[in-house]
Amino acid sequence: MSPASRTVLALSLLTLLGVVLSALLIYGALDRLRVRAVEANTDFVLTELREAMEASATLGLALRDVPVAQDLIERARLNSPDILAVEVFDSAGLSLYNTDRGSIGEPVTGDWLEAIRLRDERRWRLEQLGAIVIGDEIRNDFGEPIGHVAITLSDSAGSSLDSELLTTLTIRGVLFGLAGMLVAGLIVAALFKTATRDLRAVTRELSGEGQATAVGANPDSLVQAATQVRQTIAATISVVDGVAAEVRALDKDEESHAPS
Repeated sequence: MSPASRTVLALSLLTLLGVVLSALLIYGALDRLRVRAVEANTDFVLTELREAMEASATLGLALRDVPVAQDLIERARLNSPDILAVEVFDSAGLSLYNTDRGSIGEPVTGDWLEAIRLRDERRWRLEQLGAIVIGDEIRNDFGEPIGHVAITLSDSAGSSLDSELLTTLTIRGVLFGLAGMLVAGLIVAALFKTATRDLRAVTRELSGEGQATAVGANPDSLVQAATQVRQTIAATISVVDGVAAEVRALDKDEESHAPS
């Protein structure tokens, strides 16, 4: 492989790597945006449900007697595809409202109660196998805790983009990378050809493959300099050949006059 071909290949590969790196950076940026979107949506839904429950407590209703609580949590579940379940339970850990209606009246798991006990603020978080649970404390007018609302998310909800978008980014990254390699290769080949034009002309001139350039046509040209060098070498060889011929002639003359 010629030096020019190696240079074009190397720069083309660098272009491909640059496009792939750009695609990865774009993917990372979109992933972070999705994470923020999921967190913001979860925070909004959790706050909205907590405030609705506290507003009912302000009206003097017990947490188990809020008439719209079940509808609120089911609507929140339907409007947010990342949410797997929503549950409201009292301070004793007994489920009062749940999107899984079969769990209503059942106690929540000990892991949830432990996460509530170890929390530093009113909100708490628990990561389980395949899910993330985020909860918020519900308080009455006196600031006393009367229960909790908890949202269960898929553990992949805020960590990665869906496979369809990833596939699209991969395909487009490869296509743009190949196109970039082709364009970069053509540009580099053209630039390399232009940059080495004089050197290639000098090579042809010194090897005798090029046409002789008239002296004085372009004194600063590499080709002109090569022509002058070739002409100088040729003249020197001619002089050396002439001297050698004269020496041989003298040798023959001495031999002819030598006594036998």
